[in-house]
Amino acid sequence: MKPDEFLETLYLGDRGCKAVLLDGWNDEVKIQIDLISRKRSETWDFYSAEDVEDGFLVFEGVDYVSFDPPGYVPNDEIGDRQFLGYDGDRFTLMIELGHCDSTGKYTNVKTTIRAKSVAIERPGEESARIRD
Repeated sequence: MKPDEFLETLYLGDRGCKAVLLDGWNDEVKIQIDLISRKRSETWDFYSAEDVEDGFLVFEGVDYVSFDPPGYVPNDEIGDRQFLGYDGDRFTLMIELGHCDSTGKYTNVKTTIRAKSVAIERPGEESARIRD
């Protein structure tokens, strides 16, 4: 499944970003999400058979990542996603990850990632990534 098609099957509304892991040795960015659901039709409709609790959205073959504004560690809700297109064998995605500090100040962190592929990973199952 092409990355844009795969990303369209994800439901991340009212879900939270628990961690962002940058793995330079393996050219990966992993975003841990409290619950990843799949959409197997036009709408989510509370489908839960394929839910992955505390799973990772894994971007593989990453050669670029940025956070705008810089300096904030995402730790809150997941907002808009924009598939920005393909460039050769890579695609670019912008995903808004929320940051909330101890005073309640909220900031949207636009996270842009350029990668070769994307998958879902269940905690502890790195060798069995979900790609379709």
